[in-house]
Amino acid sequence: MTAHPSQPNLFDADRPPAVPEAASARARMREMIERLKVAPAPPWKDDAGVILDDGAFRRAMRLVPTEEAQASWAEFDAEMERLYAIWIRSRAGPQP
Repeated sequence: MTAHPSQPNLFDADRPPAVPEAASARARMREMIERLKVAPAPPWKDDAGVILDDGAFRRAMRLVPTEEAQASWAEFDAEMERLYAIWIRSRAGPQP
């Protein structure tokens, strides 16, 4: 059975996100990026914290337009990499 032209496929990947969902996701992503930008040290207590932040950001990305999600991801990922490098160095202990 083919969908009627006026009835888009329920699973259409190009479906624009609902405005309230996109606005909420956008605010959440911006808040996460800003929190990481001002952090002088990693905010995570363990590996699970890194995974949770990454996962939450990726879920929020699905609710905004692709181009916006990609730009936000680039910012978020750069801050995650910066803080992760600090975290790894601190866990490795003093270097000889």
